[in-house]
Amino acid sequence: MISVPLKKVIVPCLALLVCSMVSAQRRQKLADQDTYEWVYDIECYGGTAKNGYKLVKVWSYSKEKSVASLQAKKNAVHGIIFKGYAGEGRGCRASRPLMNREMTEKEYKDFFKDFFLDDGEFNRFVTFATDHKGAADVQKLVRNKKDKKDKFYQYKVGVLVSVASDDLRKFLEKNDIINSLAKGF
Repeated sequence: MISVPLKKVIVPCLALLVCSMVSAQRRQKLADQDTYEWVYDIECYGGTAKNGYKLVKVWSYSKEKSVASLQAKKNAVHGIIFKGYAGEGRGCRASRPLMNREMTEKEYKDFFKDFFLDDGEFNRFVTFATDHKGAADVQKLVRNKKDKKDKFYQYKVGVLVSVASDDLRKFLEKNDIINSLAKGF
């Protein structure tokens, strides 16, 4: 039996562990940066969602495919709250946003910062669409840099998610972020 000093085994293992943790943190930081710029598209995916839910396809953009699909749930909830979507095809009706983005994002900045944390409250209102397994459509986009000589690649990842829009509205009403529909205009 060959004896290997414990130090020679532990040090490389610890180095590998630290590198993987740093890499994961870097990917998450990029994902958060991409998300907080709120660059995404949202569209209705048909009238197949349960009552009180909206089934949407969210197109997120990122330099890494995995980052874009991780952020799809945040983008979907953000889209229901601030963006809404047009009602085109598949038996869809247009959906207005729950609130005005410019006005409320500034006014309730701290609330939404906490709300959209990775383990934040937004998670209560969104899931990957189970009957579609959250399957992602991936498109590789080529974007030109400012000097137009160098090109870089960006991914456009479409993910189906289900958003509990009625429960989300009630949550925002309860936290005095939006007015209750019962109060009128």
